[in-house]
Amino acid sequence: MASVLPKCLQHHVATKAVIFPAFVICAVAAYGLLYTELLPMIKTAFSSKSLPEVRNVVVQYKEKHSLHAPGPAVPPSRWVRYPHHKWQGYPLPVLTALPLGRMGNVMGEYSTLWALKHIYNATVFVMPKMRERLMSFPSLSLPICPGKGAETEWTRVGRSGPLNQYNFTKIEMAAAGLFGPKIFLLTRCSFEIQLFNFFKEDLRREFTFDQEIQTKVRAFLAKVLQKRPSDNNRTPPPVLVGFHVRRTDYVRHAMINFGAKLPEDKYFTRALGHYRRRFSNNVAFVVASDDMAFARQRLAHHRDVFFSEGGSPAEDMALLSSCNHSIITLGSYGFWTGYLAGGEVVYPDVKLQRQYRFSREMYETVGLTNFTPISPD
Repeated sequence: MASVLPKCLQHHVATKAVIFPAFVICAVAAYGLLYTELLPMIKTAFSSKSLPEVRNVVVQYKEKHSLHAPGPAVPPSRWVRYPHHKWQGYPLPVLTALPLGRMGNVMGEYSTLWALKHIYNATVFVMPKMRERLMSFPSLSLPICPGKGAETEWTRVGRSGPLNQYNFTKIEMAAAGLFGPKIFLLTRCSFEIQLFNFFKEDLRREFTFDQEIQTKVRAFLAKVLQKRPSDNNRTPPPVLVGFHVRRTDYVRHAMINFGAKLPEDKYFTRALGHYRRRFSNNVAFVVASDDMAFARQRLAHHRDVFFSEGGSPAEDMALLSSCNHSIITLGSYGFWTGYLAGGEVVYPDVKLQRQYRFSREMYETVGLTNFTPISPD
């Protein structure tokens, strides 16, 4: 610190020369703690409107990618370019994707397209149906596909092998030009976390909810903090933990396709206890589910648990992703609530008979170091 102090300070007495650097160091340390840990909660407590902040801009996330996390399947030395081949004026190859599944799956398909564009410098568009499915995100930047071409004009490319062989390297080969100067349609729900995780902060910006949804979320979280005040007025407000419980059709889907059983009471108790211990019971859990009757039946007896009013899937995702940390079960929707929130994400380490993208094996391979497994049994 002494080397960057003004020269005039070097002529002060020894006592002042010692005290001033010490003061600066303490101030910087205190500021760092305030900014990274306490500022969001303090703003919540002392805002003139007494409203919590809603995630509407990208916050710097200090995640360290695992060294063994996979990168692109095709190295630049193997890419093939076609400078004289165009499609509607755009260089080939061109890629788009079918918007298959619900909100969480479509977000994964969009993110995969984003990654292919920025890794392989490929021409990428989204179909109008995909943009319509993601209308809650006005900041999406990938352009809509020009013209009204039939799907039959596109060369389909998707997963290699059956469901239990999760391998989408073909879409990367198409983006790299190895399949020729064609227009490609990604199918079979491409959801390549190992590709788009390198663009996490960009995607958090892309998936910014519209102002109407943010306003509703802000009002709801304000109610939660009013009902769950801090046990000590001199401490920060409770830490907010989003809790998504996936049920309905996914109970059967997970069992048939992956041999997995959705977690229930034991997992819920362990996940809640994890955060209560971490934050000395100064925590409030915000629960959303596609089966709120089930969620209330299993969790309503906890005094620190609060339930979403269930406006829409987009509103619930905005609510959960605006919390500090997350608890998820299975499925793409729950994954995105934790991924967008950016804090710690507790997930169930379920037993599987077949490969599953939202599993411990996948999360660790991809390098999601903020995802914490907890046994559901």
